[in-house]
Amino acid sequence: MWSPVERTAALEAEIRALGPVRHIVSPNKLHYLFLGEWQAAFPGASLWATAATIAKCKELHFSRALTDEPPAEWRGQIDHFYFTNSPFMDELIFFHRGSRTAIIADLSQTFSETFLKRHWPWWMRPIAKFSKMVEGWGYPPIDYRISFRNRATARPKIRELIGRHPEHVVVAHGEVVRTGGEPFLRRAFSWLLQ
Repeated sequence: MWSPVERTAALEAEIRALGPVRHIVSPNKLHYLFLGEWQAAFPGASLWATAATIAKCKELHFSRALTDEPPAEWRGQIDHFYFTNSPFMDELIFFHRGSRTAIIADLSQTFSETFLKRHWPWWMRPIAKFSKMVEGWGYPPIDYRISFRNRATARPKIRELIGRHPEHVVVAHGEVVRTGGEPFLRRAFSWLLQ
């Protein structure tokens, strides 16, 4: 289970119908709010997070901190790309080899026009569009980009991710990219690759 949202009985039932939950993962220090309630629902599942999340959630029991090196439990199936370039944010991007899917929490956001109209105030919608946090672009929020330091260390990781030829991109904030993941990521990370 990756970056779990608030637990409801209906959502838990849907997840249980899929099969046993073995791992619960937080990809960065902003995606931690509901880890405890899911850990309580699935006490046999291992809880994983980045070091920044673990430091923030001292009341939870984690297996260990996730880094660029995947744990043995999914090594060879899911690759990690860990970014600590912002003092305000860390991010662990996952790449599932079998389905050629990149899984991104906050380093790419693809809000649809419909979503923006339903959930964002009218005056913030132009900011999302100007910041390219919308479908077709997939940039992260402007404050994340501005605070992103030492970009040269991040470029090889992004190039390696793109070099895996992802077909799909799942994002925590926005629409799933169902085809053309590789060109999408080139565009979404163009701010970093320049």
